[in-house]
Amino acid sequence: MINDYLNAVRNRIEQLKRQGDASKLIVWDVQPDESIQPGLLSYRVYGTEEHTNVVNVACGVSGVWEVLPQQRIALLQPAELMALRREYLEE
Repeated sequence: MINDYLNAVRNRIEQLKRQGDASKLIVWDVQPDESIQPGLLSYRVYGTEEHTNVVNVACGVSGVWEVLPQQRIALLQPAELMALRREYLEE
């Protein structure tokens, strides 16, 4: 189920980017310290390290062992993320 959730996150980010609906996205420039600590980026954006896997998806990396690219990324707003989380992980 976690893979379905992460695929849904990726698909939703891409859909919102295509639609140009920036109000449901957080645009973030990955900093050097965040590139080696995805949990830190998750904490700065969402206030918790719990969404490290979402950060990895948004950056296009496979896992925490990979360095995040230092580039501008798009992440879902907390409400959008929680809606997907409820749909895929809390059934």
